Amino acid sequence: MSDKHISKASILHACQIKQELTISDFEKEVKNIRQNLTDHDEIASQAHRGSGGQNEMLIRLEHELSFLKKELETLNNLDPNEAKTQVEHGAVVVTDQRTFFISTSIEQVEVNDKSIFGISVKAPIFKVMEGKKAGESFEFNGIRYQIESIY
Repeated sequence: MSDKHISKASILHACQIKQELTISDFEKEVKNIRQNLTDHDEIASQAHRGSGGQNEMLIRLEHELSFLKKELETLNNLDPNEAKTQVEHGAVVVTDQRTFFISTSIEQVEVNDKSIFGISVKAPIFKVMEGKKAGESFEFNGIRYQIESIY
């Protein structure tokens, strides 16, 4: 591994922090909606106005929160010391265009002033790059990516 590579442990840590912050934001929003629904029920026990939309929003947020927690568990189960030689779960894939971390759909994190894009094995771009090795290329959405290294 060359000096220009960001350690996989640093990338993983940044992804975990971002996921934990996202979970925290969702938990606060769920708590607020629950409180609003409780307050609404106490204030308007006879007049039923508008709580249906909040109930639907609460259900959607709780579903998303559950998904985010599963994604964090996936991140927590990755071994940053496991070397990879092809595009697969847990690999850092450095291309001429971007650097990808095959983990969860974390989107973008900044590590040592470099953007890393976390993608899930369910992402369409992963299906195109899966199994490829350094020196190979792939195309996605009209953009050609040359794989420079994998670790």
